[in-house]
Amino acid sequence: MRGDLALLGGLCVTPDREVADSLVVCRDGVVLYVGPREVGDVPEGAALLDVTGCVVSPGFIDNHVHGGDGADITLGGKEAVLQTARHLLRYGTTGFLPTTVSASPDTLLFAVEGCRLAAQDTAPAARILGVHVEGPYINLKRKGAQPTSAIREPDAEEVARLQHAAEGLIRVMTLAPEIPGCLELTDTLSRQGITVSLGHSEATYDETLEAMYAGARQVTHLFNAMAGVNHRNPSIALAALCEPGLRAEVIADGVHLAPETVRLAFQAKGPESMLLITDGMAAVGMPDGEYELGDNKVTVQGDLCTLADGTIASSMLTMNRAVVNACRFAGASLCEAVRMASLTPAEAAGAADRKGSLEAGKDADIAVWRPDGTVVATVLGGEVVWRH
Repeated sequence: MRGDLALLGGLCVTPDREVADSLVVCRDGVVLYVGPREVGDVPEGAALLDVTGCVVSPGFIDNHVHGGDGADITLGGKEAVLQTARHLLRYGTTGFLPTTVSASPDTLLFAVEGCRLAAQDTAPAARILGVHVEGPYINLKRKGAQPTSAIREPDAEEVARLQHAAEGLIRVMTLAPEIPGCLELTDTLSRQGITVSLGHSEATYDETLEAMYAGARQVTHLFNAMAGVNHRNPSIALAALCEPGLRAEVIADGVHLAPETVRLAFQAKGPESMLLITDGMAAVGMPDGEYELGDNKVTVQGDLCTLADGTIASSMLTMNRAVVNACRFAGASLCEAVRMASLTPAEAAGAADRKGSLEAGKDADIAVWRPDGTVVATVLGGEVVWRH
């Protein structure tokens, strides 16, 4: 049995309010109390963590991350997934969906098996809440940084093999709805409880609606690698902004999207339907240089990651920075920004019953950070697993 942990004095962010001079009590891995310090009781013998001057929020959840700390999830197997998971703790991320890029059938099978094996590991690391398979059934014209040679037509048997290898862990799959066979696959996946996210796509507004009718509920990295907003030819991007039935992933790094574009997405979708993601790659936490993104080589200079032809490829964003940027770029309140980095992605991953918010009875996964976004401590299951 785990002991008690009490976090004292921080600005606590709950789904609907900020609590100054707060108290958060964790017992046996779950949250016992969240509220004003003057009202709650600190259990006798509890470990104390003074968080005065810091923000106390639910641990962040990143539903789209390809690697970190030099490790590539698609190519590196179990050890790469675990290396990424450990690395994410320093940014306050306590849950994530390891995300593949388009790859050969054997490589994808290897990748999802690695995710499954990593999810069984109990060492301190961000928890694997599922797997996000991005591609390979996408539009070649909007491939972005996806390897050209790996993009192919939908194959229901391949998807079944992947899901079997993952033992049901696949939570999200990105595909392009205009590709023949993808609507049928969307229907099949949605009936299995897998979130279909539309992306790397040239779909029209009407084609996007067809995919929604078939069960699609999300759009992958809104505006990136998709047909843009045109006032006479409405496309997938406009559908994502207008249709309340679609959640939207947003990379709020100032590189993939201008700050004003992040604001537009936020004003259209709101915190319940916009989820912050990093799209982070192996280079996160590493010096400038050349890194792998699946079969592609990516050159990293500062926050810019590019292929040899200049195509933007993945990002150097971390979830703590994404939250701060959401406030700066979009004018989101602290509660709204935190929701988009925790509860909304938890809902998208099917984990909101236990993750994504600081509420009594939920898992005690907590990020403690300064107002500038610097993470000072990460709590996982009621235990401090990382300190600055």
